[in-house]
Amino acid sequence: MRLRKFRVRAYRCIHDSGEITVGDLAAFVGRNESGKTTILQALTLLNRDEKVSELDLCDELSEELKGEIRLAEGEFELNSNEIRLLKQSFPGLPEMKKIKLFRTNKKQKVQYEFEDIQISEETDRGLNSWENFSKQILNFLDTIPNHLRIQIDTKLFDGPPPKNQEMFDSGMAEFSNQFHVIAVQEPKVIEEWEKIYESPENQFSKLLSGESEKSALENFIASELHPRFVYFSDYKKIYGNINLNEYLREEKGERVGSIEFVEEFDKAETVRNLFYLAELDIKALDEVKGTPSKCIKILNTASNRLTKKLNPAWKGDPIHVELRYNPGNIMSVVISDIHRDGTVTNTGLLNRRAEGFKWTFSFIVNFAAETQRAELKEAYYFLMNLQEIFTPHSKEEFQIY
Repeated sequence: MRLRKFRVRAYRCIHDSGEITVGDLAAFVGRNESGKTTILQALTLLNRDEKVSELDLCDELSEELKGEIRLAEGEFELNSNEIRLLKQSFPGLPEMKKIKLFRTNKKQKVQYEFEDIQISEETDRGLNSWENFSKQILNFLDTIPNHLRIQIDTKLFDGPPPKNQEMFDSGMAEFSNQFHVIAVQEPKVIEEWEKIYESPENQFSKLLSGESEKSALENFIASELHPRFVYFSDYKKIYGNINLNEYLREEKGERVGSIEFVEEFDKAETVRNLFYLAELDIKALDEVKGTPSKCIKILNTASNRLTKKLNPAWKGDPIHVELRYNPGNIMSVVISDIHRDGTVTNTGLLNRRAEGFKWTFSFIVNFAAETQRAELKEAYYFLMNLQEIFTPHSKEEFQIY
């Protein structure tokens, strides 16, 4: 989805931004303290998992805020693949090319508007949804002999839908195996169950979530198409020498100084994302730091994971990222250039690279972590103060897209 228009109201110092139109790439220009950052950060309210704080509401609009106000709203244009995906899942609906997202001061969840398309909010028992699928199975279980029914665990169908295909397949296979064991003396019952279990319509990829057409559409967009906004500033640029003592103290909720040598306060987010991509458990590493062989094995595995996840978004020749453990409980990030002929050059600490390289590396760490965590292929990034980051040489090498 492409953001085409947005508006911010009653958020921090912004009374009403008015409607702002944007293209594929937009620059937001204004004086210091004029509200540029505030307007951009307001768009993060459109993220599914974002929370609205009372402290973020504009004090000067307290009377207006007694009613319901759209704090942030954005109009998004669907691309051809997204239009096709919606049509496949909801063939009875007219073609949708635009969707509006908004969040108010009275409701925590992001809401959707679908132009002038009429979408039913009535319960639809014919909808191919997880809810109806669960009811179908529970209704079937009510028809089998009671001495079998009371032995069957139905917790899979009493809660929300599985998060992905793997969890669905695992849960269904476990339930089916349980069913076969319990009903082994009842071949007719097993035969009826197999008809449900093997039905093509009951495959996870075809199941929606919701009891009405509108709720199913909203849940589908939330899980498959909902955009993510991430604010990225130069303050998140890391240099690659991470103080693990400070990191562990912060993870315990203790007050810390700097998570990285000579680093500003919000470097911690990039460090956390770095470890998240590497799937590195710092507590586990801390336990084996006195055993070099175990420590090296953990770091080599983490380094390979990190390299694999960063390179798809990296411009130019691939890089190899190595995490090294140093005396004083310091973690260093070492970068090597991997050329097309397989040669490895320029191996050295991240802090010895150019400022533009360090910024790009930190940016991609956050980009990859946020999109992976949200299970998205892309995200909207707000980049601040680029003129302070890029040298003329690095501007030519880096492209924003």
